[in-house]
Amino acid sequence: MTQDTDVRGLQSKAEARLAALKQEKLVTRIAVLSTLLGQGKITKRLMIRMSIETHKTSPDFDQERCNQAKNRIMQALGDIDCDVFIEMDR
Repeated sequence: MTQDTDVRGLQSKAEARLAALKQEKLVTRIAVLSTLLGQGKITKRLMIRMSIETHKTSPDFDQERCNQAKNRIMQALGDIDCDVFIEMDR
């Protein structure tokens, strides 16, 4: 399998698993970053951007709600074979 095929497969899998959360507008972006290391080894990272109603520096920011949203994303992804990074929209 080629690096592009691996990346597209991972992207498709993540898109399918997160479709409901994208529809809810909790997940706003899904991207796969891959790095070709020496000896043909490839690392893949799944980058997820989520939307929450307030910025984390706002006085009404709710860390528990943020944690629950991250947990929902990880639960939807299930056992996906790469590192997952979740960032918040500002």
